[in-house]
Amino acid sequence: MNKTSHIDKLVMISGEVSGDIHGAKLIAALRAINPQLAVSGIGGDLMISQGLQARYHIKEMAFLGIGEIIKHLPFIRRVFRDMVDYVRASNPAAVILIDYPGFNLRFARAIKRLGIPVIYYISPQLWAWGKKRVNKMKRFVDKLLVIFPFEVDFYRQHGIRAEYVGHPLVDSYHEKVMLKNSAGNSDILLGLLPGSRRQEIEQLLPDMLETARILKEKGKIARASVARIEHIPQEFYSGYLIKYDFITIHDSSIINFYNQLDAAIVSSGTATLETAYFQVPMIIVYRVNSLTWLLGKFLVNLDHIGLANIVAGEEVAQELLQKAFTPVRAAQLLEKLLQPDMNKLKRKRLKIIRQKLGAPGASQRAAQKIVDFLKER
Repeated sequence: MNKTSHIDKLVMISGEVSGDIHGAKLIAALRAINPQLAVSGIGGDLMISQGLQARYHIKEMAFLGIGEIIKHLPFIRRVFRDMVDYVRASNPAAVILIDYPGFNLRFARAIKRLGIPVIYYISPQLWAWGKKRVNKMKRFVDKLLVIFPFEVDFYRQHGIRAEYVGHPLVDSYHEKVMLKNSAGNSDILLGLLPGSRRQEIEQLLPDMLETARILKEKGKIARASVARIEHIPQEFYSGYLIKYDFITIHDSSIINFYNQLDAAIVSSGTATLETAYFQVPMIIVYRVNSLTWLLGKFLVNLDHIGLANIVAGEEVAQELLQKAFTPVRAAQLLEKLLQPDMNKLKRKRLKIIRQKLGAPGASQRAAQKIVDFLKER
């Protein structure tokens, strides 16, 4: 660390909604230890609410698929250069990177050259798709904090010491789960979670709505509700809902949303883990452009793509990928999940996610490890 660096100044970078959630909790935990702490960088509304001085907002940074990334390369490069210059000038005690590997792994290399410590909180899923990038983690990251127990063993096999701190999702939800009893319930509510990026929503929401229409016409559901992401305006969703008077937009408490659901159709990602944590029976869907899909098949060596299935170590939710996701097929699977006996069985099976994610306190543990690490330096 440069001699002029001080522990009351950090730069933090997150480029996605899930990272904003976890980053906000980490900032709160760090500032509980040091109220004078100043944090700047890239984040969303939640991180800003905890005091982040944002140079860029995550809504500017969320790109899905190779095509979108190529299209926005000039902007991404401009942000990259600006942030490197900013770190050089501000000379923080450390840079904390949260997931977002396409940007952050390259950024780690640039910051390492400046002699500033690099801390990676919430490792990118290198165990799934980026084993060739593990060497970059080893060379450019000084402290690695992970949120899944199996990640410790994965990194150990590659000569990297990773510390497990637990999953911050548990901090938010561990006392909030209220299992809904779907047996004999006439007001069946289907949850639609089409993702956190505009491109995802455009790809998935129309067929999710059609799935709900099929189930409504068959009398299998009474209502459906779309989970709105905070940084995407309600008008973006409402344009899709004109034909569906039984479908509403949910833009208040996500906890209340999950606890009301009888079943859900969920875009692959962190939302599958949250849905599973609330023990809501679901199907997982995924769709990207053909080039991204082909590259992904070449790079990824996993039995499942849904994070809930990966963490569980088994298929707790069926997956419909690419062309396999059609409204008719999705409705067939959801109809089975809405049968009272099957619904109850699935909820019981999903309890494995709560067991795997462990006890609350991840953000506090991560914050303390960061402070201890910087003091040792």
